[in-house]
Amino acid sequence: MSFTARIAREEAITEALRAINDAIGDEVPTVQAFKIIDAIKRLRDGRPAHAGSERRDYMAEAQDAARAVWLAVHRLGNMTGPEYDATAGVDTPLGRLRVTTWRRPWRGDRGERIAWASEYYLNDQPITVAEIKAMGLAQRPTTRNRKRS
Repeated sequence: MSFTARIAREEAITEALRAINDAIGDEVPTVQAFKIIDAIKRLRDGRPAHAGSERRDYMAEAQDAARAVWLAVHRLGNMTGPEYDATAGVDTPLGRLRVTTWRRPWRGDRGERIAWASEYYLNDQPITVAEIKAMGLAQRPTTRNRKRS
């Protein structure tokens, strides 16, 4: 592909993304909009436009990345609290989803344990888990439903 063709292709992809953004406006994107945006972004990366039938779980990807960073930085010792945090993020069709995570003590039925705590930001604006789910950026439940015997 010639240099001119690559520039024209990149401009066409950018214009398509801009048109989709204008069409969606302030509305919550539908599943179809997510598929279109993802296909266009795949073209930009040089990958095939068709994607698998499953949607991506951006929240889980960001959580996993933040926990990996935390383990790489704070692996030694049993450090807890927000002063020992780590941040990572992923690019989504709606912008950058960033997670700041740390470990905290938690008292449960079986005694003292350590749990993960996280704060979420979309384009550097705080966002709740419920909002992330409503936007379609999370695909799995964040809490477990356990049966009591």
